[in-house]
Amino acid sequence: MKVFTVAKPGLIQSSAIALGFFDGVHPGHQVVIGKAVEEARSLGVTSGVVTFRDHPRALTRGLHPLLLTDIDQRLKLFEQLGVEATLVLTFSEELCRLSPREYVENVLVGAMGARSISVGHNHHFGRDREGNPELLRNFGESLGFSVHVAPMVFVNSVEVSSSAIRESIVDGDMSKAKKLLSRTYRVGGEVIKGDGRGRQIGFPTANVQLREFQLIPRTGVYAGRVELGSGERFDAVINVGYRPTFKSAGGNEDPLVEAHLFEFDRDIYGDKCTIEFVEYLRTEKKFDGIEALKEQINADAAKSRQVLQDATNAAGEENSSGDKNKQPA
Repeated sequence: MKVFTVAKPGLIQSSAIALGFFDGVHPGHQVVIGKAVEEARSLGVTSGVVTFRDHPRALTRGLHPLLLTDIDQRLKLFEQLGVEATLVLTFSEELCRLSPREYVENVLVGAMGARSISVGHNHHFGRDREGNPELLRNFGESLGFSVHVAPMVFVNSVEVSSSAIRESIVDGDMSKAKKLLSRTYRVGGEVIKGDGRGRQIGFPTANVQLREFQLIPRTGVYAGRVELGSGERFDAVINVGYRPTFKSAGGNEDPLVEAHLFEFDRDIYGDKCTIEFVEYLRTEKKFDGIEALKEQINADAAKSRQVLQDATNAAGEENSSGDKNKQPA
């Protein structure tokens, strides 16, 4: 997939594009992007996405919201959905000042050669969010592109939205988050040196410094998996919190994310990794001593192994049932 970062005239001669920030690339987003890919095949043009590197609210409100996916994750998911080219814009003051028509003429048509544009039902664009799907259709009549507006998408009678998914993650309801997101929730970062306490008590952990602006699930212990930069994946038990057994909770610091990988004992400091949260196991709590903590970690590890085995078995049953509606991994 080609990735552009500047909206220069003539980047693409002809395209069918999807517009949106697409945080999470959830089923609602997948409908919008899927329509662009379908239109591209029908018209014999390039399938594309126009998105933003950082959330527009970081500029308009001065506060960057916590995200379900960073730009690297989104680009990977776009490619899995069949997108051939993505224009990743920086939400600048200059871009903010473009009227809806200027944005369409300069960016969508001038740079991307749009012949078909797909958006969500609540999509807005241009200066002060003045543009909407109806206005986009009006522009399309004079500028030569069709417009396709995706409807709301529901899962178990719940409207799929990035905000609903965030609420589930903050609550630690990883099962609901998975259903709404169409995959398990994942965060990425780099393995950094910790204080070594886990290794001292026989449970070495990978301490992960997350990438900026990622949404961290509620504090507690999770069954999950860790994927290393090499592509290797390991089952794990994951702790999100402040390690109250070793120090007092509180302060303004962010919670730590650390994972004990099963059957693993290598030095991976500096490695990139992805943390996958499968199921919330329990709240974080303070123990009376090291032995009580070790006993609990053993119990957490056993529970995590069982949860992950059950999840693997369930996934195998789904695959063997002939389900063809596969979503991005």
